[in-house]
Amino acid sequence: MSRPVAKSAATQREWEDLAELDPLWAILSNEEKQFRRWDVVEFFASGQREVDDLMEVCGFKRGSNGRVLDFGCGVGRLSRGLRTYFGEVYGVDISKEMIRLAREHTPSCNFLLNQADNLHLFQDDFFDFVYSNIVLQHQRTRDLAKAYIREFVRVTRPQGTIVFQIPYKLSLRQALQPRRRLYSLLRRFGFSTTDLYNRLHLNPMRTICLTPARVEETVSSAGARLVRSYPDDFNVHSMSYVVTKD
Repeated sequence: MSRPVAKSAATQREWEDLAELDPLWAILSNEEKQFRRWDVVEFFASGQREVDDLMEVCGFKRGSNGRVLDFGCGVGRLSRGLRTYFGEVYGVDISKEMIRLAREHTPSCNFLLNQADNLHLFQDDFFDFVYSNIVLQHQRTRDLAKAYIREFVRVTRPQGTIVFQIPYKLSLRQALQPRRRLYSLLRRFGFSTTDLYNRLHLNPMRTICLTPARVEETVSSAGARLVRSYPDDFNVHSMSYVVTKD
């Protein structure tokens, strides 16, 4: 098992900022719900609907289907939904505040802080299912996103299932990320996070992409097989991938 390597302090700080400013919107960005307009019940219901749709596609029925990992769990929107299908649910996130909120909202799941560039918390072949949605796209680099995909494969048992999402290209605005860049600059000059977010409508969220060819190459090199890929509506130019471990 590889030794954990700490993520950059900047990335940790960005997600702690988001967790303090608007945690539900940071997890499920919706312009109508920004600035703490998400209703908590509605928010978690959206996670249940998403999980129900996913489980139907993957052929899982409600009950105890082993262990599942919710990578980038945030406040546990998807973890709670996955709990109706799996006996053990583990959620990991980089933000201490997100993990605190997740434990508060859904104590029946196992929420763990993971501030390393790998999944060193888990041994090989530990999970029956791994799910990650709207998370890989927020990693610092494409190489880090690929490293996590390889880790998904490592911690999944043979014949287990992995599903993850990431955009295959970015719009010009997404590539330039003006709001994030200006947020980071003004943050360094001492502007308060609340003023940057609430008054200037800036935030530190970054976005990256991976082409389908790079995803398939990464999956194959890790010893897994791409079962199918399909466009989704989670983001512009977004793609979801279903993978099984050989």
